[in-house]
Amino acid sequence: MSEESNLMSSLWPRVPSGATDWLLELCGDGITGFMPPAMPDAVWVLNAMYEHEQGPADVSYDEYHQARHTDGSTLPHIVAGIDLDAVGVATGGGLGRAQHPGPGWRRLRWAELARRTGGPAVPDG
Repeated sequence: MSEESNLMSSLWPRVPSGATDWLLELCGDGITGFMPPAMPDAVWVLNAMYEHEQGPADVSYDEYHQARHTDGSTLPHIVAGIDLDAVGVATGGGLGRAQHPGPGWRRLRWAELARRTGGPAVPDG
């Protein structure tokens, strides 16, 4: 056995397969990994939302973006050979910190959206 193998064995010793059965009982089959169960003290990161001052439109930002993509007024977003416009949903935001979109838009607070929909700002768990 090599020195590297001995080091790995000492850091992560083999255990019987049944040692993780408690995860199966708690979180399901684990085929794609184990998601921890929801907890009341979980952290939610809520991003900034903006709405147009004229109110809701008849089309979503994604529908507007797809129409511009179809008529050729925007270039496709291709990363590693994948057309992100074809497989994703355009939300109108970019990566990183959201900036105010400009005139005609106002910040929509999560608490205000919750009041409109009748739901909690952040669901338990």
